[in-house]
Order: sequence, then C-alpha cells, then structure tokens
Amino acid sequence: MISKRGLFKLFFIALLFSVSVADNSFSDEIKDRMKQRLPTIVQMKQQGVVGENSRGYLEYVSGNKINQDLIESENRDRREVYSAIAKQQGVPLEKVEKLRAVQIVQKAVPGEFLKKEDGSWYKK
Repeated sequence: MISKRGLFKLFFIALLFSVSVADNSFSDEIKDRMKQRLPTIVQMKQQGVVGENSRGYLEYVSGNKINQDLIESENRDRREVYSAIAKQQGVPLEKVEKLRAVQIVQKAVPGEFLKKEDGSWYKK
C-alpha cells in the first residue's frame, strides 16, 4: 500500500510531467532560469538567510533581505509552474503549492529552515 506521502509525490511528479509535455518551451525557459539561480539559493539556505515556507516558496528567515530580486524571480517562476499545473489538472493553486511544500520538506537537508503553516520556523 502506498503511503500518503508517496501518493503526494507520485501525484506531483505526474503533474510536472504533464506540464512539461504540454509546453516544452515554457518549461525549458523556466527550468533554465531556475538552474541559474540554484547555486545562490542553496548558499542562502545554508547561511540561514532564506528557507522554504509551507506553500512551496522561498521566504526570508530574518530581516537580511540580500538578493531580493533573485528570490522574487524564483518565487514568480515557481508560482507560474504551480499555476500551470493547477490549470492543467483542474485543481486549486493552493493544492499544488501545498503538495510541492511537502515534497520540499522531504528533500530538505539538515540545517535548512522550513516554515510551518502556523508561521513558525524550524531547522530540519
């Protein structure tokens, strides 16, 4: 029997696959931008500057808002992907965001900040 987490993961992977098949140019452009930002985002996570919130987006852990344009761009691209998945699958955006947040928590490395739905931060 598949666990609830396993089911969420399979569902999200299927959603991502369907979006990439539907419009390769759309996903390739976003994927390229996200790949370019990834090293800086990883570094900022390691430094504890940003963490992942309960909706699948990056958020500043403290008032130190370095690279704000980069973080805003990443969140815009994530929202665009999540919105495309939601539209294509006929589900609310919030459902896709929450499913992605679950996946992010599972993949987070020790020491990264994660934000609970109640707004409190914790380190994995």
